Amino acid sequence: MNLHELDQLLRSKTEIEFLQQQSNQVINDLSKESENERFFDMNLNMYRMPALFFFGEHDIYISKHNRFAPMLEHMHEFIELNYVYSGKCNQIIAGKEIQLCEGQVCVLDKDVPHSISPLGENDILINILLQRETISSLFLQRLSKKKSLIGEFLANSVLQHQHHNHFIIFESQHNENLQYILRRILIEYFSRQEDSMELVKAYLPIVFGELVRVLESEHNIHVNQQENHITSILNYMEEHYQHLSLQQLSNHFNYNSTYLSNKLKKVTGLTYTELIANIKLNAAYSLVVNTNLPFEMIFKQVGYNSMSFFYKKFKTAYGATPQNIRNKQMRK
Repeated sequence: MNLHELDQLLRSKTEIEFLQQQSNQVINDLSKESENERFFDMNLNMYRMPALFFFGEHDIYISKHNRFAPMLEHMHEFIELNYVYSGKCNQIIAGKEIQLCEGQVCVLDKDVPHSISPLGENDILINILLQRETISSLFLQRLSKKKSLIGEFLANSVLQHQHHNHFIIFESQHNENLQYILRRILIEYFSRQEDSMELVKAYLPIVFGELVRVLESEHNIHVNQQENHITSILNYMEEHYQHLSLQQLSNHFNYNSTYLSNKLKKVTGLTYTELIANIKLNAAYSLVVNTNLPFEMIFKQVGYNSMSFFYKKFKTAYGATPQNIRNKQMRK
């Protein structure tokens, strides 16, 4: 299968799409056996789709969303990536109206209530379903190498938050590498050759690498209402951490210092002091592995007043001294 054949496949109407176009009613495309597997949450009055139906031999499941009828509000027991291959897609995610345009990706954590408006002829939405363990290892492994507070916050927000109900929209429409790799994944998956799944799994780390690049562009980050504005605050902290106080941060964003402190703790799980400490350590780590600066200069540059305190904190965070970390990096 080539790109042209993939495009033809995705744009051709399935039997269910013909029926939905005639009736404007959604048709269950799961097996009859799956009816007993679906759990209907009486409190929330919606279905929670079971992982059991989608994941058999593999921990990755990809499908084209059926067009021409609305998808009622529901939740999943797994992570979902929505990729708009063509056109647009209107959804309500966790109570928020969202429009995804061609090329954009939305990552939804498990148990995020969402519904999808009817897709038109040119609206092609791809659902990529992943077990939580799969996306966590791919995404967090990539982010851990960045030593970025904003990256760690968003990864934890989407993938590790105990209450779930999180999602991220990636404005990835201009990332040509990501568009190419996603299309290659679709070609492999739908061609169903003997080694297709192995190639799909090999492509996934590249997908998450490109998503991390998109995520790191501050103007391309959209999170749900609970995290609204926090990304800007964290970015500001990373830029001014050396001599920044909580009061100065509060004044800059027109917050009461106590309110801001509680807000940071509630959303990130860390206090202001802990966040600043993490930023300093991340900055120190970057200087240790990417420069030849003396360690005495590094600890002063990132805002530490005591060399021994810096060494202690660094070793606790990374399990080795700055010299050992630098030596290990030089041997690579």
